[in-house]
Amino acid sequence: MNLLRIMIKTFLCMLLALPALVQAHTALKESTPGDGVTISTIPSNLDLVFNADVRLIKLELMGVGHEMATNFEPSSEVTSIYKIQTPGMHPGEFTVNWAAIGSDGHTVTNSFSFVVDPTAAAD
Repeated sequence: MNLLRIMIKTFLCMLLALPALVQAHTALKESTPGDGVTISTIPSNLDLVFNADVRLIKLELMGVGHEMATNFEPSSEVTSIYKIQTPGMHPGEFTVNWAAIGSDGHTVTNSFSFVVDPTAAAD
């Protein structure tokens, strides 16, 4: 009987702890341009906002068939907000591939895409 109570209490504790564990993982909270959007102005930078401080170790801005230049360089600094300049940006479809190391030491990779309207003009 005592063993059964211990098992039930352990199970309940695990259920209560699960949301905290799920929230602990690093994620991209917001980006500008946003995922799946079409924008009418050519952006001069990409803004990435994470849900916690991370070390951004990879950022690729991919156009159709080519990689776009950025000022991104991997760093040992950690922050939750990154502003990456995009010199030479032009209209088209783009995918941003990124990788970051969170405070838990795990590497998280993901991507998002956006479109710069073909009628957009440079500022």
